[in-house]
Amino acid sequence: MPTIAAAFVAREEEGDAAMGFLELAVRPFADGCESRPVAHVEGWYVEPAARGRGVGRALMMAAENWARERGFRELASDTEVENDVSLAAHLRCGFLESERLIKFRKPLG
Repeated sequence: MPTIAAAFVAREEEGDAAMGFLELAVRPFADGCESRPVAHVEGWYVEPAARGRGVGRALMMAAENWARERGFRELASDTEVENDVSLAAHLRCGFLESERLIKFRKPLG
């Protein structure tokens, strides 16, 4: 499991309630990326009531700035194939889909 290198939390202006978070790790490589190492979004979540208000985009911009300040040339992320909400959010933030992957497992017992 990757070690989290940075975490960002979005909070309501009034009060202390968290509206969302984004966690970044540094990975030696990421599928579809040309540079190494790569800053990788490990977790990104916005509370349903806060969606559509720019919270996710603000979190992603904070992650991008963090990565740029440290000399990274790319930001990587992933989502499950069926997660249409996440796919749309990534595309709105300027990500380009690089590949799709289905992983398999076979119990040996």
